[in-house]
Amino acid sequence: MADEYVVKRSFNSLITTGIVAVVLTVIVSLLYWPVWGWISKAVILAFGAPGLQEVDPKTYNKYLQCFAEATFFWMCINAWIWQALVFGGYGKYAVTQRQPGAGLWYSAVGLLVGLIGFFVIVGFSGLWWHPFSFAILFTPQNADEVKLAIEGWEASNFYALPVILANIGYAALFHKWPFAGNIKAPWDSLGAWSLSSYFCLLVWFAIIIPSFWFHLDLEGHHVVSKPMGSWPTFVAYAQCFIWFFLIPAEGGEHYPMKLFAKKQPWMGIIGLIITWLGAFAMLYVVRAIVNPLNLMPGVPPDVPVASVALSIVIATLLWHHVFDDWPTAAMVPNPVARILTRIAIWWVIGLAYGIIWVKIFKMVPYAGTDMGMGYPVMGILAGQFVWLMAFLYYNTFFDKWPLVRKVPAGKQ
Repeated sequence: MADEYVVKRSFNSLITTGIVAVVLTVIVSLLYWPVWGWISKAVILAFGAPGLQEVDPKTYNKYLQCFAEATFFWMCINAWIWQALVFGGYGKYAVTQRQPGAGLWYSAVGLLVGLIGFFVIVGFSGLWWHPFSFAILFTPQNADEVKLAIEGWEASNFYALPVILANIGYAALFHKWPFAGNIKAPWDSLGAWSLSSYFCLLVWFAIIIPSFWFHLDLEGHHVVSKPMGSWPTFVAYAQCFIWFFLIPAEGGEHYPMKLFAKKQPWMGIIGLIITWLGAFAMLYVVRAIVNPLNLMPGVPPDVPVASVALSIVIATLLWHHVFDDWPTAAMVPNPVARILTRIAIWWVIGLAYGIIWVKIFKMVPYAGTDMGMGYPVMGILAGQFVWLMAFLYYNTFFDKWPLVRKVPAGKQ
Protein backbone atom coordinates (compact mmCIF):
# COMPACT_ATOMS: atom_id res chain seq x y z
CA MET A 1 0.00 0.00 0.00
CA ALA A 2 1.40 3.42 -0.95
CA ASP A 3 2.39 5.73 1.86
CA GLU A 4 -0.08 8.49 2.64
CA TYR A 5 1.17 11.95 3.47
CA VAL A 6 -0.24 15.09 5.00
CA VAL A 7 1.14 18.56 4.33
CA LYS A 8 2.46 20.53 7.28
CA ARG A 9 3.26 24.23 7.01
CA SER A 10 5.66 26.00 9.36
CA PHE A 11 3.46 29.11 9.17
CA ASN A 12 -0.25 29.37 8.43
CA SER A 13 0.08 32.74 6.69
CA LEU A 14 1.11 32.73 3.03
CA ILE A 15 2.77 36.11 3.51
CA THR A 16 4.79 34.98 6.52
CA THR A 17 5.86 31.81 4.72
CA GLY A 18 6.87 33.91 1.72
CA ILE A 19 8.91 36.39 3.73
CA VAL A 20 10.81 33.63 5.51
CA ALA A 21 11.37 31.90 2.16
CA VAL A 22 12.79 35.11 0.70
CA VAL A 23 15.30 35.34 3.56
CA LEU A 24 16.26 31.69 3.26
CA THR A 25 16.71 31.78 -0.53
CA VAL A 26 18.80 34.95 -0.35
CA ILE A 27 21.07 33.24 2.19
CA VAL A 28 21.28 30.16 -0.04
CA SER A 29 22.19 32.41 -2.99
CA LEU A 30 24.99 34.06 -1.05
CA LEU A 31 26.36 30.64 -0.13
CA TYR A 32 25.95 28.61 -3.29
CA TRP A 33 27.23 31.08 -5.86
CA PRO A 34 30.81 31.36 -4.51
CA VAL A 35 30.97 27.55 -4.45
CA TRP A 36 29.58 27.35 -8.00
CA GLY A 37 32.05 30.02 -9.13
CA TRP A 38 35.03 28.30 -7.53
CA ILE A 39 34.13 24.93 -9.03
CA SER A 40 33.56 26.36 -12.52
CA LYS A 41 36.86 28.25 -12.32
CA ALA A 42 38.71 25.11 -11.26
CA VAL A 43 37.12 23.08 -14.07
CA ILE A 44 38.00 25.47 -16.89
CA LEU A 45 41.54 26.03 -15.60
CA ALA A 46 42.00 22.26 -15.45
CA PHE A 47 41.88 22.21 -19.26
CA GLY A 48 45.10 24.20 -19.15
CA ALA A 49 44.26 26.75 -21.83
CA PRO A 50 47.73 28.16 -22.72
CA GLY A 51 46.23 31.27 -24.33
CA LEU A 52 45.26 32.58 -20.90
CA GLN A 53 48.93 33.22 -20.20
CA GLU A 54 49.03 35.79 -23.02
CA VAL A 55 46.07 37.99 -22.08
CA ASP A 56 45.64 40.86 -19.65
CA PRO A 57 43.89 40.30 -16.29
CA LYS A 58 40.62 41.84 -17.51
CA THR A 59 40.37 39.42 -20.45
CA TYR A 60 41.47 36.52 -18.22
CA ASN A 61 38.70 37.25 -15.72
CA LYS A 62 36.16 37.76 -18.51
CA TYR A 63 36.94 34.30 -19.85
CA LEU A 64 36.43 32.76 -16.39
CA GLN A 65 33.19 34.69 -15.94
CA CYS A 66 31.85 33.51 -19.30
CA PHE A 67 32.53 29.88 -18.41
CA ALA A 68 30.88 30.26 -14.99
CA GLU A 69 27.85 31.79 -16.69
CA ALA A 70 27.83 28.94 -19.21
CA THR A 71 27.65 26.27 -16.53
CA PHE A 72 24.92 28.19 -14.71
CA PHE A 73 22.84 29.10 -17.76
CA TRP A 74 22.89 25.63 -19.29
CA MET A 75 22.91 23.37 -16.24
CA CYS A 76 20.63 25.44 -14.02
CA ILE A 77 18.43 27.87 -15.97
CA ASN A 78 17.85 25.94 -19.21
CA ALA A 79 17.55 22.62 -17.42
CA TRP A 80 14.99 24.02 -14.94
CA ILE A 81 12.85 25.43 -17.74
CA TRP A 82 12.86 22.14 -19.61
CA GLN A 83 12.23 20.01 -16.52
CA ALA A 84 9.76 22.14 -14.57
CA LEU A 85 7.81 23.95 -17.26
CA VAL A 86 8.03 21.95 -20.49
CA PHE A 87 8.09 18.43 -18.96
CA GLY A 88 5.99 19.42 -15.93
CA GLY A 89 8.30 17.85 -13.36
CA TYR A 90 8.18 14.43 -15.00
CA GLY A 91 10.33 11.97 -13.03
CA LYS A 92 10.80 14.20 -9.98
CA TYR A 93 9.50 11.51 -7.61
CA ALA A 94 11.11 8.58 -9.44
CA VAL A 95 13.45 7.92 -6.50
CA THR A 96 11.47 9.21 -3.52
CA GLN A 97 8.43 11.32 -2.71
CA ARG A 98 10.08 12.75 0.38
CA GLN A 99 11.93 16.05 0.46
CA PRO A 100 14.70 17.06 0.26
CA GLY A 101 15.54 13.75 -1.44
CA ALA A 102 13.27 14.35 -4.44
CA GLY A 103 14.63 17.86 -4.94
CA LEU A 104 18.24 16.75 -4.73
CA TRP A 105 17.59 13.92 -7.19
CA TYR A 106 15.86 16.20 -9.68
CA SER A 107 18.54 18.87 -9.32
CA ALA A 108 21.19 16.26 -10.16
CA VAL A 109 19.13 15.20 -13.18
CA GLY A 110 19.00 18.86 -14.22
CA LEU A 111 22.78 19.21 -14.19
CA LEU A 112 23.02 16.27 -16.58
CA VAL A 113 20.14 17.49 -18.77
CA GLY A 114 21.75 20.92 -19.14
CA LEU A 115 25.15 19.41 -19.88
CA ILE A 116 23.69 17.20 -22.61
CA GLY A 117 21.81 20.16 -24.06
CA PHE A 118 25.03 22.18 -24.24
CA PHE A 119 27.05 19.41 -25.88
CA VAL A 120 24.35 18.70 -28.46
CA ILE A 121 23.36 22.27 -29.42
CA VAL A 122 26.69 24.09 -29.09
CA GLY A 123 28.77 21.09 -30.05
CA PHE A 124 26.90 20.55 -33.30
CA SER A 125 27.06 24.28 -34.12
CA GLY A 126 30.79 24.25 -33.38
CA LEU A 127 31.45 21.85 -36.25
CA TRP A 128 31.26 24.89 -38.55
CA TRP A 129 31.23 28.01 -36.34
CA HIS A 130 34.74 28.36 -34.92
CA PRO A 131 33.70 30.35 -31.81
CA PHE A 132 31.55 27.35 -30.80
CA SER A 133 34.32 24.82 -31.40
CA PHE A 134 35.10 22.96 -28.18
CA ALA A 135 38.81 23.31 -28.93
CA ILE A 136 38.41 27.11 -28.97
CA LEU A 137 35.97 27.27 -26.04
CA PHE A 138 37.92 25.04 -23.65
CA THR A 139 41.55 25.20 -24.80
CA PRO A 140 42.34 28.49 -26.57
CA GLN A 141 45.98 28.40 -27.62
CA ASN A 142 46.74 32.12 -27.84
CA ALA A 143 45.34 35.57 -27.04
CA ASP A 144 43.28 35.76 -30.24
CA GLU A 145 41.69 32.41 -29.53
CA VAL A 146 40.86 33.50 -25.97
CA LYS A 147 38.97 36.50 -27.38
CA LEU A 148 37.24 34.23 -29.89
CA ALA A 149 36.33 31.85 -27.07
CA ILE A 150 34.80 34.69 -25.07
CA GLU A 151 32.61 35.57 -28.04
CA GLY A 152 31.61 31.94 -28.39
CA TRP A 153 30.81 31.53 -24.71
CA GLU A 154 28.72 34.71 -24.61
CA ALA A 155 26.68 33.79 -27.68
CA SER A 156 26.18 30.21 -26.45
CA ASN A 157 25.31 31.33 -22.92
CA PHE A 158 22.49 33.49 -24.19
CA TYR A 159 20.79 30.51 -25.77
CA ALA A 160 19.07 30.80 -22.38
CA LEU A 161 17.23 33.90 -23.56
CA PRO A 162 15.49 32.10 -26.48
CA VAL A 163 14.75 29.25 -24.07
CA ILE A 164 12.99 31.73 -21.80
CA LEU A 165 11.25 33.46 -24.69
CA ALA A 166 10.20 30.39 -26.69
CA ASN A 167 10.11 27.35 -24.40
CA ILE A 168 8.39 29.21 -21.54
CA GLY A 169 6.33 31.41 -23.84
CA TYR A 170 4.97 28.40 -25.68
CA ALA A 171 3.99 26.64 -22.44
CA ALA A 172 2.51 29.80 -20.91
CA LEU A 173 0.49 30.98 -23.91
CA PHE A 174 -0.23 27.82 -25.93
CA HIS A 175 -0.37 25.37 -22.98
CA LYS A 176 1.71 22.90 -25.00
CA TRP A 177 -0.92 22.68 -27.75
CA PRO A 178 -1.43 20.47 -29.77
CA PHE A 179 0.40 17.82 -27.73
CA ALA A 180 -1.04 18.25 -24.21
CA GLY A 181 -4.04 16.00 -23.68
CA ASN A 182 -3.51 14.13 -26.95
CA ILE A 183 -0.35 12.15 -26.19
CA LYS A 184 0.68 10.39 -22.98
CA ALA A 185 3.46 11.78 -20.79
CA PRO A 186 6.35 12.26 -21.32
CA TRP A 187 5.83 12.14 -25.08
CA ASP A 188 3.45 15.11 -25.03
CA SER A 189 6.17 17.16 -23.36
CA LEU A 190 8.78 15.87 -25.78
CA GLY A 191 6.61 17.11 -28.65
CA ALA A 192 6.14 20.46 -26.94
CA TRP A 193 9.87 20.76 -26.28
CA SER A 194 10.73 19.87 -29.86
CA LEU A 195 8.32 22.38 -31.39
CA SER A 196 9.23 25.24 -29.06
CA SER A 197 12.95 24.46 -29.39
CA TYR A 198 12.66 25.04 -33.13
CA PHE A 199 11.75 28.64 -32.31
CA CYS A 200 14.56 28.77 -29.72
CA LEU A 201 17.07 27.91 -32.41
CA LEU A 202 15.48 30.36 -34.82
CA VAL A 203 15.71 33.23 -32.31
CA TRP A 204 19.26 32.21 -31.35
CA PHE A 205 20.57 32.23 -34.90
CA ALA A 206 18.49 35.19 -36.11
CA ILE A 207 18.84 37.54 -33.13
CA ILE A 208 21.24 36.43 -30.40
CA ILE A 209 24.27 35.44 -32.49
CA PRO A 210 24.10 38.61 -34.67
CA SER A 211 23.95 40.68 -31.48
CA PHE A 212 27.33 39.34 -30.33
CA TRP A 213 29.01 38.94 -33.73
CA PHE A 214 27.96 42.26 -35.23
CA HIS A 215 31.56 43.00 -36.21
CA LEU A 216 31.50 40.26 -38.88
CA ASP A 217 32.01 41.78 -42.32
CA LEU A 218 32.48 40.78 -45.93
CA GLU A 219 34.85 42.99 -47.93
CA GLY A 220 34.11 45.93 -45.66
CA HIS A 221 30.34 45.37 -45.48
CA HIS A 222 28.60 44.33 -42.27
CA VAL A 223 27.10 40.88 -42.56
CA VAL A 224 24.40 41.48 -39.91
CA SER A 225 22.53 44.34 -38.25
CA LYS A 226 22.12 44.74 -34.52
CA PRO A 227 18.57 43.77 -33.49
CA MET A 228 16.67 46.88 -32.36
CA GLY A 229 19.87 48.88 -32.77
CA SER A 230 21.73 47.61 -29.70
CA TRP A 231 21.99 44.62 -27.40
CA PRO A 232 20.78 46.51 -24.26
CA THR A 233 17.68 47.69 -26.12
CA PHE A 234 16.84 44.20 -27.32
CA VAL A 235 17.39 42.73 -23.85
CA ALA A 236 15.18 45.43 -22.31
CA TYR A 237 12.43 44.65 -24.81
CA ALA A 238 12.88 40.92 -24.19
CA GLN A 239 12.27 41.37 -20.44
CA CYS A 240 9.06 43.25 -21.20
CA PHE A 241 8.05 40.51 -23.64
CA ILE A 242 8.67 37.89 -20.94
CA TRP A 243 6.58 39.77 -18.39
CA PHE A 244 3.57 39.96 -20.67
CA PHE A 245 3.51 36.27 -21.53
CA LEU A 246 3.97 35.39 -17.86
CA ILE A 247 0.79 37.19 -16.80
CA PRO A 248 -1.65 34.44 -17.85
CA ALA A 249 0.41 31.69 -16.23
CA GLU A 250 1.83 33.38 -13.12
CA GLY A 251 -1.23 34.75 -11.36
CA GLY A 252 -3.27 36.18 -14.23
CA GLU A 253 -5.50 33.09 -14.39
CA HIS A 254 -5.24 32.94 -18.22
CA TYR A 255 -6.13 36.62 -18.60
CA PRO A 256 -5.88 38.83 -20.63
CA MET A 257 -5.98 36.38 -23.55
CA LYS A 258 -8.97 34.62 -21.97
CA LEU A 259 -11.02 37.75 -22.64
CA PHE A 260 -10.83 37.05 -26.37
CA ALA A 261 -10.60 33.25 -26.65
CA LYS A 262 -11.03 30.22 -24.44
CA LYS A 263 -9.60 27.48 -26.66
CA GLN A 264 -6.21 26.75 -28.17
CA PRO A 265 -4.56 27.69 -30.45
CA TRP A 266 -6.56 30.94 -30.48
CA MET A 267 -5.69 31.73 -26.88
CA GLY A 268 -2.01 31.39 -27.67
CA ILE A 269 -2.17 33.40 -30.88
CA ILE A 270 -4.05 36.26 -29.20
CA GLY A 271 -1.76 36.06 -26.17
CA LEU A 272 1.27 36.31 -28.45
CA ILE A 273 -0.14 39.41 -30.16
CA ILE A 274 -0.88 41.00 -26.78
CA THR A 275 2.63 40.13 -25.61
CA TRP A 276 4.32 41.54 -28.71
CA LEU A 277 2.45 44.86 -28.57
CA GLY A 278 2.34 45.11 -24.80
CA ALA A 279 6.11 44.71 -24.56
CA PHE A 280 6.62 47.91 -26.57
CA ALA A 281 4.23 49.76 -24.25
CA MET A 282 5.94 48.40 -21.14
CA LEU A 283 9.38 49.33 -22.49
CA TYR A 284 8.17 52.90 -22.94
CA VAL A 285 6.74 53.00 -19.40
CA VAL A 286 9.87 51.55 -17.75
CA ARG A 287 12.05 53.98 -19.69
CA ALA A 288 9.86 56.87 -18.54
CA ILE A 289 10.36 55.79 -14.94
CA VAL A 290 14.04 54.80 -15.02
CA ASN A 291 15.72 57.25 -17.39
CA PRO A 292 15.03 60.44 -15.36
CA LEU A 293 16.64 58.78 -12.32
CA ASN A 294 20.02 58.53 -14.12
CA LEU A 295 20.84 55.39 -12.15
CA MET A 296 23.98 54.46 -14.09
CA PRO A 297 25.70 57.53 -15.55
CA GLY A 298 27.95 56.79 -18.50
CA VAL A 299 26.39 53.48 -19.57
CA PRO A 300 23.83 52.94 -22.36
CA PRO A 301 20.48 54.08 -20.92
CA ASP A 302 18.74 50.81 -21.74
CA VAL A 303 21.08 48.83 -19.45
CA PRO A 304 19.34 49.98 -16.23
CA VAL A 305 16.01 49.81 -18.09
CA ALA A 306 16.65 46.15 -18.91
CA SER A 307 17.71 45.47 -15.33
CA VAL A 308 14.60 47.06 -13.82
CA ALA A 309 12.33 45.30 -16.34
CA LEU A 310 13.98 42.02 -15.33
CA SER A 311 13.34 42.89 -11.68
CA ILE A 312 9.62 43.25 -12.44
CA VAL A 313 9.72 39.80 -14.06
CA ILE A 314 11.45 38.42 -10.96
CA ALA A 315 8.88 40.04 -8.66
CA THR A 316 6.10 38.42 -10.69
CA LEU A 317 7.72 34.99 -10.46
CA LEU A 318 8.45 35.54 -6.76
CA TRP A 319 4.81 36.30 -6.00
CA HIS A 320 3.66 33.18 -7.84
CA HIS A 321 6.25 30.69 -6.62
CA VAL A 322 6.92 31.96 -3.09
CA PHE A 323 3.78 33.86 -2.06
CA ASP A 324 1.31 31.54 -3.84
CA ASP A 325 -0.40 34.28 -5.84
CA TRP A 326 -1.71 36.12 -2.79
CA PRO A 327 -4.52 37.23 -2.59
CA THR A 328 -6.29 33.95 -3.22
CA ALA A 329 -9.75 33.52 -4.70
CA ALA A 330 -11.09 32.90 -1.20
CA MET A 331 -9.76 36.28 -0.07
CA VAL A 332 -10.89 38.27 -3.12
CA PRO A 333 -13.69 36.48 -5.02
CA ASN A 334 -13.85 39.09 -7.80
CA PRO A 335 -11.29 37.98 -10.43
CA VAL A 336 -10.72 41.48 -11.81
CA ALA A 337 -9.92 42.93 -8.38
CA ARG A 338 -7.81 39.89 -7.51
CA ILE A 339 -5.66 39.99 -10.64
CA LEU A 340 -5.25 43.76 -10.63
CA THR A 341 -4.14 43.58 -6.99
CA ARG A 342 -1.49 41.05 -7.91
CA ILE A 343 -0.28 43.15 -10.85
CA ALA A 344 0.01 46.20 -8.58
CA ILE A 345 2.06 44.13 -6.12
CA TRP A 346 4.34 42.88 -8.91
CA TRP A 347 5.07 46.39 -10.10
CA VAL A 348 5.55 47.98 -6.68
CA ILE A 349 7.93 45.24 -5.54
CA GLY A 350 9.62 44.98 -8.93
CA LEU A 351 10.30 48.70 -9.30
CA ALA A 352 11.52 49.06 -5.73
CA TYR A 353 13.75 46.00 -5.94
CA GLY A 354 14.94 46.94 -9.42
CA ILE A 355 16.00 50.46 -8.54
CA ILE A 356 17.73 49.30 -5.36
CA TRP A 357 19.45 46.49 -7.27
CA VAL A 358 20.97 48.87 -9.83
CA LYS A 359 22.50 50.89 -7.00
CA ILE A 360 23.81 47.96 -4.91
CA PHE A 361 24.59 45.11 -7.33
CA LYS A 362 28.31 45.94 -7.29
CA MET A 363 28.30 45.14 -3.57
CA VAL A 364 26.43 41.81 -3.93
CA PRO A 365 28.71 38.74 -3.68
CA TYR A 366 27.12 36.98 -6.65
CA ALA A 367 26.77 39.99 -8.93
CA GLY A 368 29.46 42.63 -8.51
CA THR A 369 32.10 41.64 -5.95
CA ASP A 370 34.00 38.44 -5.23
CA MET A 371 34.93 39.76 -1.76
CA GLY A 372 38.57 39.20 -2.64
CA MET A 373 38.07 35.45 -2.97
CA GLY A 374 38.72 35.17 -6.69
CA TYR A 375 35.53 33.53 -7.94
CA PRO A 376 33.68 34.88 -11.03
CA VAL A 377 30.63 37.11 -10.52
CA MET A 378 27.66 37.59 -12.82
CA GLY A 379 27.01 41.31 -13.32
CA ILE A 380 23.88 43.45 -13.30
CA LEU A 381 21.62 41.22 -15.42
CA ALA A 382 22.83 37.65 -15.05
CA GLY A 383 23.42 38.26 -11.34
CA GLN A 384 19.70 38.59 -10.74
CA PHE A 385 19.22 35.00 -11.89
CA VAL A 386 21.26 33.64 -8.98
CA TRP A 387 18.53 34.46 -6.47
CA LEU A 388 15.76 33.84 -9.02
CA MET A 389 16.86 30.24 -9.54
CA ALA A 390 17.19 29.69 -5.80
CA PHE A 391 13.52 30.43 -5.14
CA LEU A 392 12.36 28.67 -8.32
CA TYR A 393 14.13 25.49 -7.24
CA TYR A 394 12.77 25.96 -3.71
CA ASN A 395 9.18 25.87 -5.00
CA THR A 396 9.31 23.47 -7.95
CA PHE A 397 12.04 20.94 -7.19
CA PHE A 398 11.88 21.04 -3.38
CA ASP A 399 8.12 21.71 -2.93
CA LYS A 400 8.86 24.61 -0.56
CA TRP A 401 10.80 22.36 1.81
CA PRO A 402 11.62 22.92 4.68
CA LEU A 403 8.85 25.50 5.25
CA VAL A 404 6.25 23.15 3.78
CA ARG A 405 6.70 19.44 4.45
CA LYS A 406 4.98 16.18 3.54
CA VAL A 407 4.75 14.03 6.66
CA PRO A 408 3.58 10.38 6.71
CA ALA A 409 0.02 10.14 8.01
CA GLY A 410 -0.03 9.31 11.70
CA LYS A 411 3.38 10.90 12.38
CA GLN A 412 2.45 14.58 12.20
